[in-house]
Amino acid sequence: MSTDVEPAGVVDDESFFRTLVEHGSDAIISIDADSTILFANRSVERVFGYEPAELVGEPLTVVMPERFQAAHHAAIAEYVETGERTLDWNDVELPGEHKDGHEVQLSITFEEHRYDGKRVFSGIMRDVTDRVERERKLERQNEQLERFAGILSHDLRDPLNTARAQVALAKNADDPTEYLDELERVHDRMGELIEDVLTLTKQGQTVGEPEPVSPRAVAEEAWQTVGSGDATLSVEDVGVVQADRERLRSLFENLLGNAVHHGGDGVAVEVGPLPADDGFYVEDDGPGIPAEDREDVFDYGFTTDDGGTGFGLNIVESIADAHGWEVTVAESEAGGARFEFAGVRLGADDE
Repeated sequence: MSTDVEPAGVVDDESFFRTLVEHGSDAIISIDADSTILFANRSVERVFGYEPAELVGEPLTVVMPERFQAAHHAAIAEYVETGERTLDWNDVELPGEHKDGHEVQLSITFEEHRYDGKRVFSGIMRDVTDRVERERKLERQNEQLERFAGILSHDLRDPLNTARAQVALAKNADDPTEYLDELERVHDRMGELIEDVLTLTKQGQTVGEPEPVSPRAVAEEAWQTVGSGDATLSVEDVGVVQADRERLRSLFENLLGNAVHHGGDGVAVEVGPLPADDGFYVEDDGPGIPAEDREDVFDYGFTTDDGGTGFGLNIVESIADAHGWEVTVAESEAGGARFEFAGVRLGADDE
């Protein structure tokens, strides 16, 4: 491409610097054709955590998630050679990478101009993380409403129809006792479903104001509710976490209750810290979770128990997500289920 022919979409210096002034509140980074950063304005510190001087001379990929870096290099090389754009240059939404490693959702407008006889590319970047998070939260809430609609239209409708049938049979029976027993079982089932729906409604994707909480104390409180028979609970010194105490108790009630339900009255359950104080685990010596099911156990409605609702572990995952924790499932040394909660900052337990 001849240097005396201005490429499509290129603005002159006066227009470009006027844009800098107009968009001074947004982060602006300029690069050359090799993706080396030539300029960064003051707003990059607010968006990316870097002082402008830290970025000048660095490759643009320093503020780009690794998974996009190869595509970026390919796209700019193709544009320099052919002038063909591989994406929209106006208000395209892409993630950037903050200095501390977390991702920042950005709305970016690209410009091309000439400076000192060279082609320079600039990105005017606005942090839209809060808006994106609100949209994602709304999407999750809509999905949750659809789940509730499914429960009301199917999961509760079936036992309700069964209950009505049992009542009709009991009215015409000489001895209605056998139908009343079944009716009681159906009502218990409906009660479980309603309680789980209420729990899901309370959990949502948010938690109350976090406070220092002892997982040991909360796990022992939960055990008073769900422990039974000869089942045992042992809790190592886990320390304290920043958490919503009620939501944490619900998390333990679901996990410990599952262990007792699937492992039997003699199951042994243990709670302890992960290495490097990165979180905590809950494990048991019960039958465990088959490897082929581990990717699905947190899905809404997934259960291998004919009498289960499939909500319990979905609730556990929702609580973990709301706290910013990552939950995974594996096999314990005893062959049972082991749930690990990572990304949890632990401190000294003063309780």
